[in-house]
This record gives sequence, C-alpha cells and structure tokens, in this order.
Amino acid sequence: MYAADDLLFLPSGPVAPALVAGAFARRIMVVVRSGADYPVQKEFLVKILAAAHINMEKDTLMAEIKGSEAVSLLPVLKEKQPEYILVFGLAPSDVCLSIDAPLYKPFAFYGATWLFAEPLSVLEPDKTRKGLLWRALQQLFL
Repeated sequence: MYAADDLLFLPSGPVAPALVAGAFARRIMVVVRSGADYPVQKEFLVKILAAAHINMEKDTLMAEIKGSEAVSLLPVLKEKQPEYILVFGLAPSDVCLSIDAPLYKPFAFYGATWLFAEPLSVLEPDKTRKGLLWRALQQLFL
C-alpha cells in the first residue's frame, strides 16, 4: 500500500483517463473536467491555447475527465512523459497527487511543469481569472 507521505496515489475508481486524444507534438498534456456544457467550453479552451501559440489537436494530448471521481494520470505520465501539464477544473487530489498546487502558478513536479486552473465555466466569464491564466501561459510558452 502507499504511505501517508507519498505524493502520488492510486484511486479506488478508474486508473487512467478514458478519453485521451491528440498528436502531442509539443508534449503538452491538457486535462479538463468536462460537464454538459463542455462543447462550448472547449471552443474557449481552443482560443486560449491558440493565443499562446498552441494548437490543441496537433500540440497536445487531451484528457477529458467526466464525473467527479479521482483518476490517476500516472500511466499516461510514465508512457508519454509530457513536458507540460495544464489542468482545468480538477484539484491535485482529483488526479491522485498529494501536493498543494496554487492556481495559475506553474511548478515542477514528476518531471513536468504543471499548471492548475479553475474550471473553464468559471474562467470564461471572469476577466481577472482569464488574466491570471494568460500570464501563466505567457510565462510557460511565450
């Protein structure tokens, strides 16, 4: 079993994201908690990434997480070894990490640079939050 001080853990439910797609040319993984309004939110995500010169289909590996269960990214991390991981709408514990991760502040962990952000539905209408995300993306990619 895992010790209380382990930084990675396995969930009791699904082990890896069910939907993973993309060409992954720039080794950027995007993890999004999706809901009923995800198709509209996906358009917003495509625009935000394009502003940072990231083509979602060509440059990223996209993992859409449905429901509220925790899911481990460990199998994907080991196999694909992304350089960047952008997480929208999930807490570190939702992706089986036992770490504190500030929102909109990139940090290095497990061989990658991580960026956690609020759900797309919260980001899109809020100019302040979009600004925080944009500054973090500039720091990483521009």
